Amino acid sequence: MTMYKLREYGLLEFLDVVSPRQASKEDILSAHSPYLYDLVRELSRFERGEAGSSSFTSKDTFRLACLAAGGAIEAVEAIMEGRCRRSLALIRPPGHHAGQGHTSGLCFFNNVAVAVKRLQRRGIRKVLILDVDSHPGDGTAQIFYSDPSVLVLSFHEYDQEVAGAGWLDENGYGEGEGYTVNVPLPLGIRGKPYLWVFERVFHGVAEWFRPDFIVVSLGLDTHYADPIGNLFLQALDHAEITGHVLSVADEFCKGRVSFILEGGYSLLALPLSVAAVISRIVDSKIEYYDRIERGGAPPQSLKRLVTSLLDRIGSYTCP
Repeated sequence: MTMYKLREYGLLEFLDVVSPRQASKEDILSAHSPYLYDLVRELSRFERGEAGSSSFTSKDTFRLACLAAGGAIEAVEAIMEGRCRRSLALIRPPGHHAGQGHTSGLCFFNNVAVAVKRLQRRGIRKVLILDVDSHPGDGTAQIFYSDPSVLVLSFHEYDQEVAGAGWLDENGYGEGEGYTVNVPLPLGIRGKPYLWVFERVFHGVAEWFRPDFIVVSLGLDTHYADPIGNLFLQALDHAEITGHVLSVADEFCKGRVSFILEGGYSLLALPLSVAAVISRIVDSKIEYYDRIERGGAPPQSLKRLVTSLLDRIGSYTCP
């Protein structure tokens, strides 16, 4: 469906489409324990298994998880090799809930973490991971929780009754204290107040951290039609988020930014949202069929959240 929509909008003519290779064992072990690697591989010998919370396996799981991680590697390598300044990995399964030694939430290997580890081996000194999935990037945060060279910034929905991660006080540990930043947002938030928060916090974090490379965990389950997410964004909002990311990347890291697909489970909304992101990357206009009211001025609670986050970030010393 997504490739069909990209073709329908004429976006494929702007893209160099590359088929990835599977990530190697060495690549996977750069972010994960040997236990997790063996667990996913062995469970994939059977018709059905369960590797962890909401992480069901089949005979293709290990191969596809390695292929997804390989796609994320290819996306950052394309930039490092000078083939482009911006890239997008259209991959599945997603990865941002997978931690060093566990799977979770449909995620087996953390594609973004594997790609960032490759960047570190390539000599990139500071990476900003921006997670815009509707759920917190808890696995990614766990992997880099003590690493001050990787800042993990996660914007996500927040419900005190069910949330198990993504709290404001999850800031990192040891040398990594201050380099995990969570931005919990109210359920049902619409585009305009979301973007008001996003632009201020993201730019403030980037200005403080001054990354050499930005990797985006591109969760598109923030769309109002998504069956899993509880936010009220639309494709136009995804395009505007992308535009701001590109602007910040141009300002701080020579435009180097890679978008890695995470969540997004509506068969109608996901293709449109991916097309919206790509249209902004290649500067081509498309038509939207999902327009709804985008909300108004942010409430005082969101203004206080932004002020609190920026004050907290400023209290840490950047390496």
